[in-house]
Amino acid sequence: MILHVCGCCKRSLPFEDFYINSKTGLPGNYCKECRKSTSRQHREAEKNTFAHKKPGGYLIITLVEDPEVRNELILHALRVVAESIERKRRRVIRENYDSED
Repeated sequence: MILHVCGCCKRSLPFEDFYINSKTGLPGNYCKECRKSTSRQHREAEKNTFAHKKPGGYLIITLVEDPEVRNELILHALRVVAESIERKRRRVIRENYDSED
């Protein structure tokens, strides 16, 4: 039986106790038990970071009190959507034209 040393707990364990890297076909550096615990710790730490506690990044237009600002935001959103639709329309036309050749 071939053993592999875990980079975290330093135990010598059989290959079955390691996740296999799909690209290289080799066992990972950490055993399954250590990989699970470090992943769990990382996820828990990520939940407590500032990035998860900050308010949402998008402004909710309907919550804007000033009607002039709200109208400007709505017009801007409409322009952005119209430009996006136009870009997609041009891309589809170009793809159809290229496929006909």
